Amino acid sequence: MSYIIIPIFSDPFLHPLHKDNGLSLLYIKGSDGDSQMICQFHPDCVDVLEDFKWLEDKLIFTPDAKVLQHIHPFTNVIDMNWQWWDETNQPFDVGKVRNNAYDFFHNKYYNARRLNEIIPILKHKEWCDDLVKTMMKVSDCIYAPEYSRTATEAFGYIESNGVKVSDDVCDIFDMRVQKHISNGRLYTKYNLWTSTGRPSNSFGNVNFAAMKPEQRKAIIPEYDMLVEYDYDAYHLRLIGDLIGYKFDKESVHQHLADKYGCSYDEAKQKSFRQLYGGIEKEIRKNITFFSLTYDKINTFWGYFNDNNYIKTDIYKRKLISKNYTDMNKNKLFNYLIQAYETESNIKTIIELKDYLLEKKTKLVLYGYDSFLFDFSKEDGVNTLTEIKNILERNGHMVKSQAGSNYGEMNDISGRL
Repeated sequence: MSYIIIPIFSDPFLHPLHKDNGLSLLYIKGSDGDSQMICQFHPDCVDVLEDFKWLEDKLIFTPDAKVLQHIHPFTNVIDMNWQWWDETNQPFDVGKVRNNAYDFFHNKYYNARRLNEIIPILKHKEWCDDLVKTMMKVSDCIYAPEYSRTATEAFGYIESNGVKVSDDVCDIFDMRVQKHISNGRLYTKYNLWTSTGRPSNSFGNVNFAAMKPEQRKAIIPEYDMLVEYDYDAYHLRLIGDLIGYKFDKESVHQHLADKYGCSYDEAKQKSFRQLYGGIEKEIRKNITFFSLTYDKINTFWGYFNDNNYIKTDIYKRKLISKNYTDMNKNKLFNYLIQAYETESNIKTIIELKDYLLEKKTKLVLYGYDSFLFDFSKEDGVNTLTEIKNILERNGHMVKSQAGSNYGEMNDISGRL
């Protein structure tokens, strides 16, 4: 027997890991029965915590497996949002499931603490019932695919670490951030099921994926220093993997600058134009990398049109043609490269998580081609070298920098 589980937190607008938040109710619906609410903290509950550990060995469906992971390490969980995304190639919009009580309380009492404990249990149950009816319109799934499981594990791990912030974080951003500070840190929230498959990262009035240099200064180390690793020309190297073109350890942009016969900076601009504006005939004639790339773009596009779908390189998830109304060959190629980037990085994050398991040093922020670590000197400098080795295991070179805040970092590449 399987169960649908939806956690209801005391405060709907705080991160699930915030110190002032916690599980209020747990909605449960069995595959052959009615729905019910398991009480934790709510005025309508009796003064006893109801046990939910009996669900540990059950098959569980939930709207967001990453959120459920923050409550309890259930092992057999299927993300309903992943199901929706896998079939439609679009994230599910929870906002379209409306409830009058939710609308009233959320609009009128947004700043009220523990707001969900004010809303009657019956209204929570009504909203959960409606959410289940809507999300279960996609086809049933009886197992959690590897991509869904590993993505949830990887980004749930980063979220659980949080990022330490400076005392002037509210001055750097604004006072709306204050309510989201928990024990001196902010928690990130990675939205995994985006249209491109590339996770976004925004929570508590902070877009962690698009911070300005001045805003980055608000992120500081909990331990000794922040260390960031950036991949060198990551998309170009990933394309090299897919087309069988080998770049050496030298700079990719310098490699292509030598082919173009121009400066390093000009080469970066030229390569960008070729990849996202169309590869010029003269360029593909003279530069093997772009000739092979051009052929691969057309091969992908032909397969997509002949089969009405195409699979990503690592986890083999489908991009289905009927779900896209404005697809073209360059856009499809960009989607596939972003998917390859994300899928490669998921495997890297899992490896980093396992390596750092017994260490203080932790991965606190992910930025597509960059990884930010809160480094503890107790772990030894060799830890930084091992992290670098993990990141470079597939021949993708990284640069590194360190500092006392994320906005002021100094290059340390030659020291690792």
